Amino acid sequence: MFPGTAVSSLIVPGLILRNARIWTGFPGAPPADCAAVEDGVFRFVGRAADVNPRPGMAAIDAGGRLVVPGLTDSHIHLRHTGMAMSGVDLKGVPSVEEACRRVAARAASLPPGTWIQGAGWDQNDFPGRAFPDRAALDKAAPGHPVVLTHTSGHCTWVNSLALRGAGITASTAAPAGGAIDLDAGGEPSGILRDNASQLVYTAIPRPTDAEVVSAIAAAARHANSRGLTGVHAMDVSAAELGALRALAAAGSLDLRTFAFLSARDLARWDGTRTGDAFGLLTIGGVKFFADGALGSLTAWMEEPYERTGGLGFPLQPVEDLEAGVRWCLEHGLATAVHAIGDRANAEVAGVFERVASVSPALPRRVEHAQLLAPGLARRFAQLGVTASVQPIHATQDMEKVDLEWGARGCYAYPFRSLLAAGVNLAFGSDSPVETLDPLVGIHAAVSRRRATGEPPAGWYPAECLPIEDALAAYTSGPARALGLEASLGSIAPGHAADFVVLSAGVFALPDPMAILDVNVDMTVVGGRVVFDRAG
Repeated sequence: MFPGTAVSSLIVPGLILRNARIWTGFPGAPPADCAAVEDGVFRFVGRAADVNPRPGMAAIDAGGRLVVPGLTDSHIHLRHTGMAMSGVDLKGVPSVEEACRRVAARAASLPPGTWIQGAGWDQNDFPGRAFPDRAALDKAAPGHPVVLTHTSGHCTWVNSLALRGAGITASTAAPAGGAIDLDAGGEPSGILRDNASQLVYTAIPRPTDAEVVSAIAAAARHANSRGLTGVHAMDVSAAELGALRALAAAGSLDLRTFAFLSARDLARWDGTRTGDAFGLLTIGGVKFFADGALGSLTAWMEEPYERTGGLGFPLQPVEDLEAGVRWCLEHGLATAVHAIGDRANAEVAGVFERVASVSPALPRRVEHAQLLAPGLARRFAQLGVTASVQPIHATQDMEKVDLEWGARGCYAYPFRSLLAAGVNLAFGSDSPVETLDPLVGIHAAVSRRRATGEPPAGWYPAECLPIEDALAAYTSGPARALGLEASLGSIAPGHAADFVVLSAGVFALPDPMAILDVNVDMTVVGGRVVFDRAG
């Protein structure tokens, strides 16, 4: 366990939980229907007949409902989730025309010159699966710069005013690890891939500190309402970290937040250590990128994409990635590396092998691990690497995988194979890329079916997980990824009193589709109720 964790920072009066069906997270644990909490920590878990609550303890009557350990999203972009809640929502739009209609509606409500941002579009949902261009956005919002982030987060669709504001012309060279698409006339088409998106992001007026704080607070409240008691916030900038610290200092952060800092400026984090804690905010480590994404066709592959060709590309030379990871470990910072393509995952495994002797007690993890060549899961297990994966990506991306990776899709999102190899699984959402609702993620992991029930037998059903393993990947798995399994992620004496009351059971369901009908009735962090569906 690394030092400094904020397990007992929520000091609250005593609490007794009664009349509950408690799933402790420990296989084979004795039945429990009662738990007692003091100072934000479970002091007793067992049968009501065996507890002797002290006078004055508050009480929660679960009414026979299922209680599980607090759920953790192990890969979320907290600031961007909050910002997306006020941006143009393009998730699931079926056409360029509909996307532009939504942009035009937003433009009508804003003064000319105001930057319009949105996210969630996916060219695979458009007729012909072609990437859009700037011309459509120019017509929709002729007086506003428009920046629309792809659902993967690794591609941006912009209009001519945004290109002009960023100074991007036909002669602009794309940065390493990025690409600027050109049209038939040799001009920027309006599509910027991976690192090239930074050219326009840096031109957007920065939100104020108050706006960042407000966005994070809104995202945290939303997370609580979905049963999340903790998150691993990814790619955290200095501004976001400052906002998180302000919320934590004010006692306004009701979400255990482990910040994985952006690797874009490592020198900024000199002197910061994994485990540094500020109330419910704790430094988790540093987040790196090895490659892009499937949706933007920039995931780094061993063999070309089936439909479009190309191999994707690394976002930085492997030797630079290794140097950054080594620097972090030498300076007391755990490392997490984004890797999606099979080539990227293999290269990341090589990096972790070469730095295995550097600060071995600090956790290592790979984010996404979407396509793994046979045998790579075993290498991850041998290296003690956590696979931080997002089950809803499997169901949302299955058509893209079939189109672009073909038969290799049998090695995509290999949740059960990873567990069988001995790899720790930590589930998340990649919100705002996908919904942060963990019950939706659990459904995807158990069924490998979309919310519509397709495909009926599940997509590569051999990789479906039992419900217990899916729950563990949202509870004890994230704690283990941090080295904190002795104090987080389970319902047991000495563990942080984080738990969730569900509206219905999730075990032994005749059809896993019913998981989507279950609601979060109550969320408790450190013994304090932070969400109650009953109001």
